[in-house]
Amino acid sequence: SVIGKSQRLDIVVGPNYRSVVVWSPKPAEFICVEPMAGVTDAVNLAHQGLYGELQSISAGGTWRESFWVKPGGF
Repeated sequence: SVIGKSQRLDIVVGPNYRSVVVWSPKPAEFICVEPMAGVTDAVNLAHQGLYGELQSISAGGTWRESFWVKPGGF
């Protein structure tokens, strides 16, 4: 959850997401929610043997997942 003075965002991601980045450039009055299928630099970390959860999709395959952002107090 992201909580402000009276506002709140509940963020729910499906099990195939490995991380979520929540950021806001100052002094902006908004946030960005970026569900990620892997950590930052996952491909290079996996090739170095440092990340074991790299996901891949075979040719012609699909990847589906969902995420939800529920606002409150606005």
